[in-house]
Order: sequence, then structure tokens, then C-alpha cells
Amino acid sequence: MELGPCDGVCVLGGGTAFPREVLSNEQVLRNLPASARAHRATPVTDEELRFVARGVEESLGVRSRAWAHRVGAPLDPAGTESTLTLGTQAARAALADAGCTIDQISLILCATSTPHRMTSTLSAAIGAELGAHCAAMDTRTGCSAGLFALATGALYLNAGAERVLVIGAETFSKIIPPEHKVAALSLGDGAGALVLGRRAGARLDAAYLQTDGSLGKLITTDGALPPTEAEIARGGYRLSGQPDELLAVVPHKYEEALGHVLARAGLRADQIDLFVPHQTSRTLIAEVCRRVGVPLERAFVNVDRHANIGAAGWLVALVEARAEGRVPPGTRLALAAVGGGMSWAAAVLTC
Repeated sequence: MELGPCDGVCVLGGGTAFPREVLSNEQVLRNLPASARAHRATPVTDEELRFVARGVEESLGVRSRAWAHRVGAPLDPAGTESTLTLGTQAARAALADAGCTIDQISLILCATSTPHRMTSTLSAAIGAELGAHCAAMDTRTGCSAGLFALATGALYLNAGAERVLVIGAETFSKIIPPEHKVAALSLGDGAGALVLGRRAGARLDAAYLQTDGSLGKLITTDGALPPTEAEIARGGYRLSGQPDELLAVVPHKYEEALGHVLARAGLRADQIDLFVPHQTSRTLIAEVCRRVGVPLERAFVNVDRHANIGAAGWLVALVEARAEGRVPPGTRLALAAVGGGMSWAAAVLTC
């Protein structure tokens, strides 16, 4: 689906939130359970840990991430931060940054792959924490869900909504397979939120949304709901999939989404002032820039600070880019993400 332009749509404010515990690559490796090293005949040395940690930084661009839960430890839902608490904190920060109250919000849209409950919606729970009396719903399209929410919010603003609160929040640490070292090093927890409103001269120039459910097997949690003891024991509610096939497919999806959205907006790639992609790895971001023709120096990259935080990825990146002064009025901004399910999306905003 292609849509836009939606005149007047703008970002009024943004906020982020992260778990208290921040771990370096070396700390992640050191704290992984013994099952992650079951193939080893001898203990891992400090020198080996430092070597692997540096390799991850060089290949993925990741240096640290925040976790609500220590991978491999028993789950303690009551005693750890959750997608709900992180999403609520980010939403409060976004409202404060926008200078508005929750009473001025017409719609709350939440994007997540790791909700705090099986039923109902994360958006309703966050709304309750904020004291909201408005419509609320979730978007569940993997790491691209925030862009589906952005496009949905723009349409509601054009239809008469006053302001829309878009939230992306994840706690991947609770579903990372303890034996999967790459997943542990690649994924983080966190939340980002934006308040969307209207301002003369601003615009959602174009958006592109696409889904192919036949590719859902490439990254998934394949356990059926409601959970059963057998599926829990099997690991059915932890991330699984076909990582090699996923890596082969993803760059093409970014290229497709950005190609469509730039064409609809009537722009060349070199006319984009700032590119804020989903933050998977520095290598992937560079490859997408090369394929599409966006100069790499115009891409905002913060994957080194947070790793891949799923649906919160580009939201957090945009909030941090705004805080660093990278998004002055008139900025032509491109956004893009690919998510499990599989869905991919892109958007162009004139800020």
C-alpha cells in the first residue's frame, strides 16, 4: 500500500526509555549461561572474550545494550522492567517534550513484538498508566510496526484527530534463546515515543507498507498460544527462524520500500537530508544506503548504543537525532524498517 501526501503532519515531541542495566559486549558474553558454550572442551579465556567482543563491534557496530532481564536467568515478571513500564516512561517523556498533556491525545498507537500480556493491548495498558481517555490500539508487524503506526497516525490526523501518541517498546531479553550468542549480542530492550500533531509546512510526503506472511518463518517465536508446559520446555516462546535466509532477504525489502516511497514523494535519494533506518547493524545500514543512493553520512546510526530494539529502533533513533539537532524545521527525512512476519515499510517526512 502506498499513501500520502498527508499535509500538516509533524512530530511535536519525542522521548525514550531504557532498562537500568546496560551491558557491554564483553559483559554479555561473560554472563551467558553454560549452555551457550556447551561445545567447548575448555573454559573461555578473558582474551577470547575481549576478541569476540571487539569482533561484534566491528561487524555489527554494537558496543552496548540495555536489558530488563539477564538472558538465561529464570523469568521474574513482577521484579523486572517490562514493555509496559518502558513504553509508559517513553510516552511521558514525549508528552513533556511536546508540551502537551495526555488529555490532548486522541489516539495511542503502540508497536511491539514483545507485549507484557497475551491478550488485550499494550496501548490500553499504557493509556491506563497515563490516565488517558482516548482510542488506543496496537500494531504488530515486527520491527516495521512503528512505521505502520506512523502511517496510521497520519491518516487519523488528516481525518480530524488532534494529536496521536506513537510508542514502540520491546523487551527482547526475555525471549532470547540462552544458547544463541549472536541473538544475545544483537538485541536490546528499550522504548521510543513520538507525539504527532499538525503544523503548517510539515507533511508526511509518502508512506509505503507491505507484508508477505509466507516469509514469517524467517524469524518467529513458533510456540502456539495459549502457552503449554510442553511448548515452554521446548523453547517455543523464544526467538527462532532461518537467520541466513533472513539476511539474504532483508536488504532487498529495504530497497523496495525506499524505492516506492521516494517515487511517490517525487524525490531522488540524494535529496534526502537525513535517513533514519531501523537499527539492526551498521553493516546493513551501509548496504541499504549503497543500494538506494543515500549518502552514508546522511544516515543516523545509534545501533552502537542500544543494539537492535525492534519496533522501538527507528523511533529511538529519531528522538536522539532530534536531540542532537539533526532535524531542524524543513528537514526532508526518510524512515525505513523491515520486520518479522514479514513486513517492510518506509516513509518520507518534511519536518
